[in-house]
Amino acid sequence: MPASKGRSLSTVQVALRVMGFMTAHPDGVEAASVAGWLNKSLSSAYSILNSFVQEGVAERVGSAYRFVAGVPGFGADPRMQAMAFESDLQLALEKLYAKTHERVYLALWSEGCLKVVSRGRQGQPKPAGAEGNLTGGFHALAMGKAVLAWLPETVVRHQTLEAFTSFTLTDFEILRAEFEWIRKHGIAVQLEEFSLGFSGVAAPIFGENGEVIGAFGAVMNSKRFAAAFESLTQALREVALVSSIMPAKLLPAQHNPPKLEPLIQLKNRATQKTSSSQWASFEVQASANLQDYKLEHRRSLEDPDSFWNEWAHRFEWFEPWQQTLNWQFPEHHWFVGGQTNICFNALDRHVQGGKRNQLAIIALSGDGTVHKLCYRELLNRVARLASGFKALGLKPGDRLATYLPTGLEAALCMLACARIGVIHVVIPAGLGAQTLKERLEHSGATVLVAADRVFQRGRVVSLTANIEEATTGLNIRIVWHCRGELKSDLEFWDLLEGSQPDTTAEKLESEHPLFILYTGSGDKSRGVVHSHAGIMVGASYQLRSLFDAKDTDVIWCTGDLSWIFGHVYGLYAPLLEGLTTILREEKLDHPDPQTFYSTLEQHGVNVLLTSPTWLSLLSDHGLAPLEGKNISNLHLVVSGGAVLTTDVWHWTRDHLLAGGQNGFVIDHWWQTETGAPVLGTPLTMPFKMGLVGVSLPGVDAAVVDLNAQEVPAGTVGQLVLRRPFPHLLKGLWNDPSGFLALWDASTKAYLSGDLAVMDTEGYIGLRGRVDDAIKAGDYLIAASEIEQVLTSNPNVSEAAVIKLGDTRQLNLEHSNLENSQLEFKTALKIFVVFKDTNAIAQIESVLKQRLQAQLQNHFGPTLGASEILVLEQLPRSKSGTVLRHELRTVASRQSQSEG
Repeated sequence: MPASKGRSLSTVQVALRVMGFMTAHPDGVEAASVAGWLNKSLSSAYSILNSFVQEGVAERVGSAYRFVAGVPGFGADPRMQAMAFESDLQLALEKLYAKTHERVYLALWSEGCLKVVSRGRQGQPKPAGAEGNLTGGFHALAMGKAVLAWLPETVVRHQTLEAFTSFTLTDFEILRAEFEWIRKHGIAVQLEEFSLGFSGVAAPIFGENGEVIGAFGAVMNSKRFAAAFESLTQALREVALVSSIMPAKLLPAQHNPPKLEPLIQLKNRATQKTSSSQWASFEVQASANLQDYKLEHRRSLEDPDSFWNEWAHRFEWFEPWQQTLNWQFPEHHWFVGGQTNICFNALDRHVQGGKRNQLAIIALSGDGTVHKLCYRELLNRVARLASGFKALGLKPGDRLATYLPTGLEAALCMLACARIGVIHVVIPAGLGAQTLKERLEHSGATVLVAADRVFQRGRVVSLTANIEEATTGLNIRIVWHCRGELKSDLEFWDLLEGSQPDTTAEKLESEHPLFILYTGSGDKSRGVVHSHAGIMVGASYQLRSLFDAKDTDVIWCTGDLSWIFGHVYGLYAPLLEGLTTILREEKLDHPDPQTFYSTLEQHGVNVLLTSPTWLSLLSDHGLAPLEGKNISNLHLVVSGGAVLTTDVWHWTRDHLLAGGQNGFVIDHWWQTETGAPVLGTPLTMPFKMGLVGVSLPGVDAAVVDLNAQEVPAGTVGQLVLRRPFPHLLKGLWNDPSGFLALWDASTKAYLSGDLAVMDTEGYIGLRGRVDDAIKAGDYLIAASEIEQVLTSNPNVSEAAVIKLGDTRQLNLEHSNLENSQLEFKTALKIFVVFKDTNAIAQIESVLKQRLQAQLQNHFGPTLGASEILVLEQLPRSKSGTVLRHELRTVASRQSQSEG
């Protein structure tokens, strides 16, 4: 095996290599073969060989050179042979480096120790502590796995298995399965187990008797690992195969090697990075709107009437209320006797109060049009459209549906409906014709405002076929928002511009319905009803207290207007508080990720309300799109709609908010039914990873068992809300029995339908839906608990778990049937999305096996049988919620194809 030209060798090294070469060829070697093997000139080879002759340790026979028989220290001397063999392996390492140009390693096994050396150029990945003599923890290296997989089990069990990152597996039973995989595929893979950010692959080296003597490995940045995997494994196998001729018994032994401090330091750093509590900076806390959460929360529960009265008095009322709350289970009526109008308070109040020329709304259309309207201009257009709607015969209590993209037209429709007491029903643009028809029929809408097309990543998507199919046979008028070649006698902008801005706001009872918003799908879909006063008072309070909005803030809620996040914090709450709101039709990263940062910069966004799904995707795009962008105005990022993972939280804090100097990141929880947040972490309290936060002022949340009794801290139970608040839903449209089913009759508590866990300080973490709870023996495991274990793996960006049904399995204890019993378990289907979506089949197989090992390590044998499927992305709603019914369809199709 020739030496590499990529590295100059000393005279001593060259001499040792020639000795090794001659030892391997006892019958003699010629100068030409030595020169070719060394990649040196013929004269250099003659010089070295002749020097051996002069020293009397070699002789020349014809054109060949060989060691002199009987010379001490040469020929049959085991120490000399071992030196020569090890020298050959060093040369093989050079060969491997020349083939891969990556950081490569040689690991030699001897008496419980792994002797490791590396080769690579300056600046290549070199995890701390991965060289020298390793006794503990080398199982976290691919090189260590490649050796251990071929050793007797008794030897492996005596090794000290140390964890160096949170992903290191140390349980022997779990490692046993991995060793079987290694023996089957001939390679070992390391995925950030030894050092965060680095992954590696290795192949074993075998001795002349078939025993494992070491391994060759390569390490690189995890982001490049999948792309280089095939070329690395090919090079490793080639070099390891050629090198697998060394007699292991001749390799030098190493006794009592020292442990490596850098590994312990690495472990400590990994632990510090995942600290469970994070505080906002002193400056952020000092400027927070809500300074004393505990006092505010206690006051809201001890005297709720005074608490909500104080906030409600900030708004205009045509008639004052006589009673703050009339609670007749399950119905709860707020500000009884009062008359108001949310549109009047969102527009007229500001125009009359001095904000007439302040920017109210920025609407970025998918066709590139940008609309910027101040409060005066927005009021003018809303009043005109309200006049147009009245001309169509609409009156208070009637329903108007929209099938529009997020943009100015949808916002105008919602505000115009609110102005005249019409109940708006916003239906997502692009929803299927059958579902659109069902919602039109169920709500009894008499007018539909619909766009003929929408824009998705620059593509034009026609909606006309859906609309025509859905409205066939219905007695409904269609107002077309014509964006293409469609012509209509009743066009949106014609109706608006042809009407006068003279329609004043209707004086409505406080609990007059504001909107019906459908949630769920299929037979489980239901129309949630919210009122004018409830959304006005409750949502605006949380915008100021939890979302910390200041008087001049620009708010950007990235959620679609067709779901509750967009309804409340994309439109109503910012306008109620006299702020500026941004609406955007297109995908956030269209035409490229820079667009998102440009929007933040150009419009000076202060508060960003978004989903963890988008934040995760943003982190995947890296920091290049952020270069040159000034987003220092941003002081709060609010995540909602799905689980906010630790790595996404840190990335957002570090890169969107300059490491927390500019602001903070918070999580929160609510539902369409609650109308506004009910759980969250106020800025003056520590944010705890994995926990959403505490009960917000006005909210009394608890975690209870099936008997409505509070469970101990740390125990999974059902999340309930023990008292109503203004923004809690007022009913389900045409479904009184469904509304009653949302409450527990014995305790009069609202049933959220979510599993949760509460710690000793009142922080609550969501653990999935009650319907999705997984049975494992006598325990219930939330799907989100399993998903969190999966996403803790650095190679997994998303995960979702669905249950396929409960099964009964016989648990045999020591093969004794008398002690055996039936255990109830749940068969699972697990869906994961890898961060590197181009991962090839070999790595995908490794990752699946590793994830199964993680689940077994975390939950033990109580978890039911599971199968892992890899998807390019999880199906999600516009709110970011995983559509589990679609995953069940995928699982069903797979089962049918396998059957």
